[in-house]
Amino acid sequence: MKNLVLRIYDWMSGHRWWCLASLAVVTLLMLLSVTRLSYREDIRDFLPLDEKERAALNDYDRQAQTSLIVAIIEQRDSTVDDPDLLVEGVETFLDAIDGLEGVTVQTDFSQMEEQQEEAYRQLPYLLEAADYQRMDSLLRQPEFMASRLQEAKERLLIPMGMGSMVEDEITHDPLGLFSPVVSLMRDTAMLSRFDIYDGCLLTADHRRALVMLTSSYGGSETASNERLLDLLNAKADSVSRLLIPDSCLLTPLVIRFCGAPVVAVTNASQIKTDSLLSVCIAAVLILLLLWFFLRSLRHILLIALTIGWGWVFAIACLSWVHQEVSVIVIGISSIIVGIAVNYPLHLIAHLGHTSDVRQALQEIVKPLVVGNITTVGAFLALVPLRAAALRDLGLFSSFLLIGTILFTLIWLPQMVCYSRKEEGGRRKENTPAADFVSDISPSSFLLPPSSKKFHKVLPIVLLLLTAFFGYHSLHTAFDADLTHINYMSPVQRADMALLQQLMPTDSQRQQELNRRIPTTLEAQQQRLQLWQSWTSSHRDQLQTSLRDEATKAGFTPDSFDPFFALLSASDISPSSFLLPPSSNYSSLFSSIASHLSDDFNYIGWACACIVFFFLWASFRSLPLALLSFLPMAVSWLWILGIMALLGIQFNIINIILSTFIFGQGDDYTIFMTEGTVYEYKHHRPMLASYRRAIMLSALIMFIGIGSLIIARHPALHSLAEVTIVGMFSVVLMAFVIPPMVFRLWIRFSKKIR
Repeated sequence: MKNLVLRIYDWMSGHRWWCLASLAVVTLLMLLSVTRLSYREDIRDFLPLDEKERAALNDYDRQAQTSLIVAIIEQRDSTVDDPDLLVEGVETFLDAIDGLEGVTVQTDFSQMEEQQEEAYRQLPYLLEAADYQRMDSLLRQPEFMASRLQEAKERLLIPMGMGSMVEDEITHDPLGLFSPVVSLMRDTAMLSRFDIYDGCLLTADHRRALVMLTSSYGGSETASNERLLDLLNAKADSVSRLLIPDSCLLTPLVIRFCGAPVVAVTNASQIKTDSLLSVCIAAVLILLLLWFFLRSLRHILLIALTIGWGWVFAIACLSWVHQEVSVIVIGISSIIVGIAVNYPLHLIAHLGHTSDVRQALQEIVKPLVVGNITTVGAFLALVPLRAAALRDLGLFSSFLLIGTILFTLIWLPQMVCYSRKEEGGRRKENTPAADFVSDISPSSFLLPPSSKKFHKVLPIVLLLLTAFFGYHSLHTAFDADLTHINYMSPVQRADMALLQQLMPTDSQRQQELNRRIPTTLEAQQQRLQLWQSWTSSHRDQLQTSLRDEATKAGFTPDSFDPFFALLSASDISPSSFLLPPSSNYSSLFSSIASHLSDDFNYIGWACACIVFFFLWASFRSLPLALLSFLPMAVSWLWILGIMALLGIQFNIINIILSTFIFGQGDDYTIFMTEGTVYEYKHHRPMLASYRRAIMLSALIMFIGIGSLIIARHPALHSLAEVTIVGMFSVVLMAFVIPPMVFRLWIRFSKKIR
């Protein structure tokens, strides 16, 4: 590889126009390829879902109403209890949004009524043998039928505001025989927490009114929902101004919105705000850092050109693999720039070590190529994963690194060579910052380099700290709860807590329903046979007795025709059973969490194996491969241990940084190993140049992603936390372990001889 790169350099040095022409042609072809690619935005691409699980999750979205927007109309004065004012606010708000595109109003209880109707249709398949025993026991009780009909009559006379639902329940089940099973399919707990006042849904304390809205854009179309929420907030403000009394300055009502679409829009807005702020801070600090270290605007521009060309190369290559790609992947992969910047940085920084570009290229080709191969291999470990976005991220990152190193080895030497000729071939002296970094060594932090005491103490200290962090690394956790990486304002959290209190989800009720659902055709047929057997033996007696008791209680003869129709239904078949096994959403989410945890373990082991294999193949020496791999293994224990001690958890977003850390770590340790071996063989200084490039690269990453530590969004903040811990551990191990272990190895070899 070294000879091939040098031959290309020599040929292009003598054919300058061909060099520029080849760059222009390749770049033009890449730009044309980029136009073929389309982009999508779906955070679920990061979940390990197969087609069945994706369909189940879409079904969950429909049933969980992820497109639901709840308008909370609240009285500003907590001491006021004026339901008429709330009703006026609801009516004024509904008039204001009448005809508004993208939203529909759910002012009735049609959905709850549909759930109740569905419950009676599915009833034969949900009843078990114990239910039939319970119903037989009730029917044998004296005066049971008369007492139940009297209770039904009293319920109908109470003005609950849900007369249609209560009437439907009584006509289908006047004796309450099926109510324990039917209640599993509808949230009866919700009814007790609301009051229907003048046709409006009010909380029991009459301090808030709720208006249920549905976004036609669903829960994931954040751009469309953002426009919709802007319109809704504008309408809410206009309604508030209309309700201000003449004697007051403030409106007596406050209107807020909450729900999944609102949270999604807030997340997107906060991500944009945090990203823009951190990018501006990072850009200024990185430019100052590069100028402080390099003191050359030309070199800074060449580094930017190299990274930009590699970026276009990656998108162009991805367009030949896929027709569309997640735009989130493109955004997240910006962290890979921290690895890609190593390649032009090492070449340019190495020119401070030698004035000959060809010699610098000759000395740096091997560590650059080996580091690139191992890092690309680490990112390709993402390709076998089930999550589509992680597969795309692995491919895009690999293409980005390949494109960057191609530019660094083929075209960048010609540009650097040309710039040095313009400067008269003078070798530029290192800046004070470069000299400071060049002098950094493990011993410079504690004792003088010549101190024998230091070289004896350092391995012991390192071993003890590694054992300490290794023990705590066993307690590092993976957080599979996606709600923990969502951002909500304090007001939204309070509103969501209120809604959860008003509309609770009974997990036990859901588990009982899931248990009852027959998932096989044989089980469905057995349930149907039980139903047919029971109705055939009780139908005639129930019809005669119930009609007589109903007449005595004052009901009309046809009041309970739906109940009699249910007992006489002859068209019930397994094909009418509509509740799918995928309604067991708890097992679905448990499966997703399990896949995420398995993917996390796979990424760690796969990256480690791939990197070690390529190190062994490249160095052709097991001791050198172990020497290069040891800092990564130790740094990984430090990372996990520090995260456990600080309470930092991995999640679906920052797990991506595990491959990134391996990618950075192998680059750093390869260069330090190469520099250590080079100095031992040739007795020429090399580590100073490598330390300078490594430190500059690490500082860029600290600034680039570490600036997200100011982010308020939990996902972005967690990226910064893992980056700071990871880069600290990786750089420290790369600086300390290779020289220390190599020194011990040489001493041990001499003793053996």
